[in-house]
Amino acid sequence: MTRSECFRLLNLPPNASDAEIRKQYKKLALRLHPDVNPDPLAHEVFIKLGKAVEILLNPDYKEEITGKRTSRRTGSESDEERLERMRVAKMRYEQQKMQQAKDNNRYFLSLTSGMRWSIYKYIMRISLVLALALSTEYFLPMHYEPDVLIGSSKSLNNGIIKGNITSIELEKRGRYYVQNNRYAWLYAYPEVIIETTWFLHTPVKMITSDDFTRYRTPFDFHIGSIRFGLIVLFLVPLYPYLRRRKTLSFVFLYHLSFWGIGTVALYILLTQERMLHLLTLGFL
Repeated sequence: MTRSECFRLLNLPPNASDAEIRKQYKKLALRLHPDVNPDPLAHEVFIKLGKAVEILLNPDYKEEITGKRTSRRTGSESDEERLERMRVAKMRYEQQKMQQAKDNNRYFLSLTSGMRWSIYKYIMRISLVLALALSTEYFLPMHYEPDVLIGSSKSLNNGIIKGNITSIELEKRGRYYVQNNRYAWLYAYPEVIIETTWFLHTPVKMITSDDFTRYRTPFDFHIGSIRFGLIVLFLVPLYPYLRRRKTLSFVFLYHLSFWGIGTVALYILLTQERMLHLLTLGFL
């Protein structure tokens, strides 16, 4: 084994000092020692590492090998040299693979332990509560809350549920979008009744009336209009929680749940007193 081959085996530059050689040997030996790494190739490379360090740290041996090296015939590499080079390359590949696995394990552990994992579990639980609330609202009775219609817009827009919608202004609830049916409130009394869902008090319809007829005008651009999509979205955090795997899908859904779905859940809870409605099971 020549000096250059020894340096390649240790993955060191030719001008490495004795201290760097010893340090690199200890580092590689910890990975390739037979008590740690059962791979037969690792055991063979471990033996070669010891021989390489002995050659590099023994000045007399260096000179002997150097003299032999200068007298050797130049030309194409022999089978033994080619085999040695392949073994060194494979060893480097295995080292990189081990390092990558170690980095992946460290990253996976950072996601599924400590404060970050505790926050994720809270996000998952809140999302499940919202999914359950949105699902059961299909079967629960509605709330009917009085309000006053104080204005409406003449401009038309495309909605999620209805094709033509317009904005209105309510005294208590503020601005909302409803199906364009100006006749339903143009000659009606300004006092209206807002039909809302049980848990989140999401407005679903506005009830207006004149002296003869009662009209029910659907709201648009609200949580109820995308309720089914929100239910599916809030069930997503459950999958990474139940299937903790070192896969790309786990990492993607984890970050989607942590940053995206968590933000949506907080927005829903912290607006329009929805947290209070949930804590009181919809009675307030």
